[in-house]
Amino acid sequence: MIKDITQNDLILLAYNELPPDRHRQLMNTVKADPKLSKAFKDIISQLLLLDTVLEKPNPTSVQIIMEESCSSSPMEMI
Repeated sequence: MIKDITQNDLILLAYNELPPDRHRQLMNTVKADPKLSKAFKDIISQLLLLDTVLEKPNPTSVQIIMEESCSSSPMEMI
C-alpha cells in the first residue's frame, strides 16, 4: 500500500517513468483520491503545454551571442 504520494511520484507517473507494478499501484491510488487526481491532471495539462513551447532561440539572441563571440579576443578567455 502506498502511504505518502509526493509531487515527484505524480511527475514520474505522468512521464511513465515507474516500474509497471508501481505505476499500476500509484495510478489506482490516484484514481481513488479526488485531490491526487486533480493534482495529476494538472501535471498532465502542464506537460501538454510544455510540448507547445517554441524550441528555438529568437534570432536576435543568436545575433547578440555571435557578435559577442566574435568580439572576444583569445586573451580575454584566459
